[in-house]
Amino acid sequence: MTKVHERPNRATPSEAASFIEEFDRIEQDREEKIRQLDADFKVKKRAIQKIANDDQKSILEDAKKQGVSKGIVRAIADAQKLRRKAEALADRADNKLDSLEDDDRDFAVDIRTALGDDFASFGLGAAAVSREDEDEDEDGDDEKQDATTAAVVDAVRAGASKEEWDGAGAKH
Repeated sequence: MTKVHERPNRATPSEAASFIEEFDRIEQDREEKIRQLDADFKVKKRAIQKIANDDQKSILEDAKKQGVSKGIVRAIADAQKLRRKAEALADRADNKLDSLEDDDRDFAVDIRTALGDDFASFGLGAAAVSREDEDEDEDGDDEKQDATTAAVVDAVRAGASKEEWDGAGAKH
C-alpha cells in the first residue's frame, strides 16, 4: 500500500475515508428513495390503468350493443393516438430547428428542401414559401411542371373534391 504523506492541506487516510463513507451513505439513501418512488409509481400506474381499462371496456360494450365493433373503435382511437404522438414529435423537431441561429436555421431549411422534406410548417419555411409565392405572382412566369409532377397533381386532383382541392391551397 502506498503511504500517503501528510501535508497541511491534505486529509489523513482516516479523514478521507470518512468523506467516502458519508458520500456512499448518501448515495445508498438516494438509491433506496428512488427504488421506493419507482414502486409507488408502479402501484399508482396500475390503478390508473385499471380504471381506464374498466371505463374503456364499458364503452366497448355499449358500442357493441349499438352495432359498432370494438375493432373499429380501437382502430380509430389508436390512429388518433398515433397522430397526436406524430404531431408532438413534429413540433419538437420544428422547435429544435427554430432554436438554431439564423445562419444555421437557413442552412437546415436548405438541407430539408434538398431532402424533399416539407419545411413549410416551420416559421422560417412558411415565410420563405410566402416570399416565393409573392415573387411568382409579381413575375408572372411560373415554372412549368415536368410530366411526372403534372401526372401526380392530376391524379390527386381527380381524387379530391373541389372543396378539398381548393382547401389544400394548390396553385395548379
